[in-house]
Amino acid sequence: VMHQKVCKGCKTQAEAYVFVSALSPLFTERKITIAEIGKWMYVPGSDHLERMEKLGRSYTYETLKCKRNLLDIFIRKFGELELKELTIPMVIDFLAEDTHSGSWKNNFLTVVGEVYEEAPFMGLPYIATPKFPKFRRNSVKKDVFTTEEINILFDEKLWECLSTEKYSKHPQFDEGHKAIYLMFLCCVKCGLRIGEAIGARVNQFMFDQGVFVVDGFYRHNELVRTNYNKCGSDEDKKIRVAPLPKDFADIIQQYITEQNLCADDYVFQRYNKPIRKWLAEEWFRRAVASSGINVGNRVLTPHSLRYTYITRMRREVAGETVQKIAGHTSLAMTDHYTRAAIPEMVEAVKPAVDAANRLFE
Repeated sequence: VMHQKVCKGCKTQAEAYVFVSALSPLFTERKITIAEIGKWMYVPGSDHLERMEKLGRSYTYETLKCKRNLLDIFIRKFGELELKELTIPMVIDFLAEDTHSGSWKNNFLTVVGEVYEEAPFMGLPYIATPKFPKFRRNSVKKDVFTTEEINILFDEKLWECLSTEKYSKHPQFDEGHKAIYLMFLCCVKCGLRIGEAIGARVNQFMFDQGVFVVDGFYRHNELVRTNYNKCGSDEDKKIRVAPLPKDFADIIQQYITEQNLCADDYVFQRYNKPIRKWLAEEWFRRAVASSGINVGNRVLTPHSLRYTYITRMRREVAGETVQKIAGHTSLAMTDHYTRAAIPEMVEAVKPAVDAANRLFE
């Protein structure tokens, strides 16, 4: 009788069970997809970014654009899935078919990991981020210059000829070769990235201490100089110092005097502005092509000057010292660099001073 009252037409407990099983559930658990989790991630003003700021993470506008672009690709491919349905083979197989660099793919995996971090804030149970295997970076570290090639490339007469040739039809626009020549010489003498050299200011050359303070770089796409280094931020600037070779210090000091530059002035200027990256790269390509250097299968770019510097330094001094000079993020350091910490940094790189002076002898 009870079965018939609850489940109309049911005469037995078994029939009642079948009837109840066929009913729709009273409470349906809503499916939260990867697309929903990532909808507002990396969006300025979103809860996600506010939370990141509270956790001490801050991103530049450029970084947010890059992360959002990677997230959009991830969502287009896997957005309809729930996070618990995603597997390591799915992601790795997708990336394996992609033609981007290993570095790009690793950045993609970083964003995927951050989606897992965001999931609990969407009301989902915590799911540990899978240990995705990392892709090998498409490194060109082997593409370095020999000592002979460095001496050939930085024969100043070569750069004088390039300038004369480039502006032969419009000599009124010829500002000479000196600024671009010295900028690239700074890259190889101090191990700088091209953006760091373009953004170099007079007050970064500490001639009395024999070091160059790397405290920012020039963003060529925004035409502004940061006050922090690569992988740094306004909160964690990652300032570093590099030994300043005596011969180069003398050249730069004389150049600064000749140009009547002030402490905050950019050292390497073209038409009273920092040198444009595309122009510097064009000069570099022409210099390599005109030098007679046998390039072969190598890819020799301005960044090869930094690789050459680091490769030579590693032969001369301890790896930890080289990491401090180069500013590699793999260095296990917890201190947030500030200008006040420069004396300690100077002491840390002193073992490399002699090596820097004889690096290309």
